[in-house]
Amino acid sequence: MMRFIYTVICCLVLQLGMVHVVQAMTVQDLLQQNKLQIKAWIEPSSENLDGTLKSLDIIGSEFAPRQQVDLYIQVKTDRWFAAGTYISPFSVDNSLVLQRNKLANNYAQREKGITWSIQEWQLTLYPQLSGEYIVPAIPVSVSIASAPGEKVTGHILTTPLSFNVALPDARLSEDVNWVAAPELTFSQEWNIEVNSELKVGDAITRTVTIAGRDTSIMLLPDFTPFQSDRVQSYRDKDNAQDSQNRDGFYASKTIIHTYIIQKNGQLDLPALSLLWWNTETQTLQPLTVSGGQWSVQHTPASFVRAYRIWILSCLIIGGLVIYTAYRLWQQYQHAKLPYWLMFIVNVYRQQWPLCTRDLYNQHYKYSGNTQLRQPGSRGSYRADPAFKPQGSQPNSGSSEGNCKGHHEGDSTGQLIAAWSEWQYGARSRWQSHSIKQQRLFLALWLAIRKK
Repeated sequence: MMRFIYTVICCLVLQLGMVHVVQAMTVQDLLQQNKLQIKAWIEPSSENLDGTLKSLDIIGSEFAPRQQVDLYIQVKTDRWFAAGTYISPFSVDNSLVLQRNKLANNYAQREKGITWSIQEWQLTLYPQLSGEYIVPAIPVSVSIASAPGEKVTGHILTTPLSFNVALPDARLSEDVNWVAAPELTFSQEWNIEVNSELKVGDAITRTVTIAGRDTSIMLLPDFTPFQSDRVQSYRDKDNAQDSQNRDGFYASKTIIHTYIIQKNGQLDLPALSLLWWNTETQTLQPLTVSGGQWSVQHTPASFVRAYRIWILSCLIIGGLVIYTAYRLWQQYQHAKLPYWLMFIVNVYRQQWPLCTRDLYNQHYKYSGNTQLRQPGSRGSYRADPAFKPQGSQPNSGSSEGNCKGHHEGDSTGQLIAAWSEWQYGARSRWQSHSIKQQRLFLALWLAIRKK
């Protein structure tokens, strides 16, 4: 009986001991026993004189908007990790939070005779606006090997942190392309030499590259293609990449613009610029890549395409002019043109018999007299000295009354007679002054029309 009671008491004591061991193996117990530690800080950080980080006293450290802020979370234990730690997602207002490292840095450190196993995370924050930023307590999942074959898992929280962000220069506004980084390069390449001669239809490719350290491709500025009626602009797919090496995080962005020339003349592509806030020297530097100028010439196809309206108009007008001239020439050949036009054309061609014919026809039209030279008239006598009037009558008052109806025809006949005298008597002299002669004929014709 005593043996049974002794066995029961031993079982109860063992059971109580096992309960106590299980309760001690929690992450909170490990924290209380200082077997597990966690800390978080922001770089550049403020430290106490003994090298320990100040808790919640980062306020006062100022960063520029878009500047990279490094958040470090360190978990260490005097035992060893049974698995990797895990940072739970969190957010900070008006800030980009990136976990660019997929794995934590694992290393061991000996302090005061104790060897600590450490896992350290680096996260990056990119505040976008000025103001005070609060980094909340971040849950971290840990798995600690408490004893061979045993592990303790749980969540522990970091200490909340805060920092300030202020705009370092008034020229850095939302409307300006600018980058905050310790290193930045801004360059470009042309596929065609600048200031060379091009032709309509040629393509110009402009490749702009922006690369910086401790920044992200999401913060690098963008440039839209130049828009003009002289070119058709296209944008190729950007080539952007975030990378990492021992010196830090790097971001590179390549922007490709293609321009197809549409018109001739001078083509000017503008320069591109951005502002760089150097976070190391705390200075503002402008970066610019120059523009390009080219002289563009037409190709035959582009010339026709550019001036097709004018060319079509000229062809239509030219065709109408040729057709009209052809029709007039045909009418002229058949003497179907108006008298005045026939007279002008004959004068221009110096066809004097035809001119006489036209004058005669016009005289007949207005006077009805088929005889150019009236017997006894002064003009007829001058026109043809060999003419011998038959039964000519002296110029008396009675004769004026008889000849009243033909007075207009007599005057015209005198003019024609004078013309005939000029034609047959002084043709050689007139031909040497053809322009004056033509004008004289025209005046004569107008006088006949007026009569």
